[in-house]
Amino acid sequence: MKILLFILGLTTQLHASTVLFIGDSHSVGPFGWAFDQHLRDAGHTVGTYASCGSIPRWWFSGQKTTCGYFSRDLKGEKVQSKEAQTPLINDLLKEMKPDVVVMEFGGNYVKTPSDDFVISDIKKIVAQIKSTGSQCFWITNPDTRNYRSELPRIINLIKTAVENDCPIFESNLVTRYPETGGDGVHYWNTLGTPIAKAWALKAFETFKSFWP
Repeated sequence: MKILLFILGLTTQLHASTVLFIGDSHSVGPFGWAFDQHLRDAGHTVGTYASCGSIPRWWFSGQKTTCGYFSRDLKGEKVQSKEAQTPLINDLLKEMKPDVVVMEFGGNYVKTPSDDFVISDIKKIVAQIKSTGSQCFWITNPDTRNYRSELPRIINLIKTAVENDCPIFESNLVTRYPETGGDGVHYWNTLGTPIAKAWALKAFETFKSFWP
């Protein structure tokens, strides 16, 4: 299956020695664990932080998640809990000084009626990251059984907001949620985990085409 990418002005490969990876519930689960490990195995210094239910706004407000949190710091130490404050993006940028910030967001916009809000929310975090001199890489939400009809709208809003600032990996093109089982959204079950791992590998392979 062809993966649509926006090279978006990045004409040369850059080496990323330090990578900050943030995301929502998909990154709390098997996708996030696998993507984090691929980055580390490739020799990058990595800090991963994922907050279930989050959108970029949470990473400025520190909103609490009550459905799952995962982190793995620069030393590889993991934290997993049901409830936690969402880390502040400005603190993470200051502490880590990442060369690249990977963001996995989109699914939690499906119930947001305002397109303008979605676009401004995405633009704010991308602008903050770019203002520090870091590069960025956006991973969109994957296919879901429950909200499949909403995917084109969300993907188009992400593309509109990100514009030429980050390469975009379109996760819905490499995933297909099983027609039975699970909650219709998360790839946390027996059938979903292998799909999540394959998704993580494909996203990582695209990432390393920009930052080997």
